[in-house]
Amino acid sequence: MRKLLALFAVLGVVLGAVGVAWAATPGVSKDEIKLGVTYPDLDAIRDVTDISHGDYKATYNAVIDELNKKGGVNGRKVVPVFAPINPIGTAPAQEACLKLTEDEKVFATVGFFYFDAPLCYVSQHDTPILGGTMDPTYLKQAKAPWMTLDSGPEVTPRAVDALVKSGDLKGKVGVVGVASEEKNLLDAAVLPSLKRNGIKNSVAIIDAPLNDTVAATQQAGTIAEKFKSEGIKTVLLVGAAPSAFSNALKNSDYRPKLVGIPFSTFQGAALNKATDPALWKGSATADVAADFNDPSLQKCYSTVEKATGKTIVERAEPGTPDYQASARSACQYISLFSQLAGAAGKDLTVAGFGKAAEKLGTVTVPGLGTIKYDPKTHTWQQTLYTYKYDPTSKQLVIDKKIG
Repeated sequence: MRKLLALFAVLGVVLGAVGVAWAATPGVSKDEIKLGVTYPDLDAIRDVTDISHGDYKATYNAVIDELNKKGGVNGRKVVPVFAPINPIGTAPAQEACLKLTEDEKVFATVGFFYFDAPLCYVSQHDTPILGGTMDPTYLKQAKAPWMTLDSGPEVTPRAVDALVKSGDLKGKVGVVGVASEEKNLLDAAVLPSLKRNGIKNSVAIIDAPLNDTVAATQQAGTIAEKFKSEGIKTVLLVGAAPSAFSNALKNSDYRPKLVGIPFSTFQGAALNKATDPALWKGSATADVAADFNDPSLQKCYSTVEKATGKTIVERAEPGTPDYQASARSACQYISLFSQLAGAAGKDLTVAGFGKAAEKLGTVTVPGLGTIKYDPKTHTWQQTLYTYKYDPTSKQLVIDKKIG
């Protein structure tokens, strides 16, 4: 009897170590993977913007349901847990993280991350994330896997080269950045790129908290007057600077050509319903983008359209919802997650998920094609495009493919 009990004890140890690793991995069971999904709660800021991306929850559900119909990931169904985030201030992002990591205990989270929000997941909790701008300082603090399709400092040198070549950056250029991004974006990427291209510049920093709109706008106004006195005709707005600087220009007769890096914050400021479209005349940016007509992306969009009843167009008319924004996020990040989790194997663990990108080398993502992983930056090498401001749609639209 004692021998039999001893045998059961040994088997228990073996089974606990082999074949049921999921039991020790938060959010992973024999049949399911709990996946956090964050997205911008645009309804919460309706007083400052008319931007609408449609129903993120319904869109992600449609893509995940399609994945689960095909067997999910290594036989496990993906179960989404949603956390909308008010994009003004940092508290909502922190609350979403605590909900997903501590209350829901998800395996990983995909979607919308801004400023230092990734640190809550990858530094304070052992939760992998896909998305967000890859800030090198934050990446050094990451203990859990963090990878992204969003553009960041690694794209900046290519974007500056493209904007110089297109003639959008020439002469002496005023450069505006924010204090939190000065070291890793402005000093590390933007200024060296301008120097390499022979572009003289005058640099100014907004160090007021960006959620203190009045203070940030006042500082930006002072910078605008300085640039005006220097005769600067082109201003390069870096990172989170576009909103405060464009707000300041509304109270000034200074009308420089605005150029921005990256696309996301520049476009966001241009779309603000309180902005003056005249400020954006001739403005330009460069960034990576998805190919709307890519067959795999169109197939995914069709799945979303069927589930939501909404038609996805490449360029939404002014004042109408941009359903492509939520659909692209869901199609790309669920595809990426499923490939990485699949490559991590049946015994899905955080460590295995972290090694999956290098193991695969490349992934094929809707709208992006087959893209190569860069383990140094934790990003994928994507095609670059230039954008120009379209006064009809009042937004920046793709102009040329750079490669």
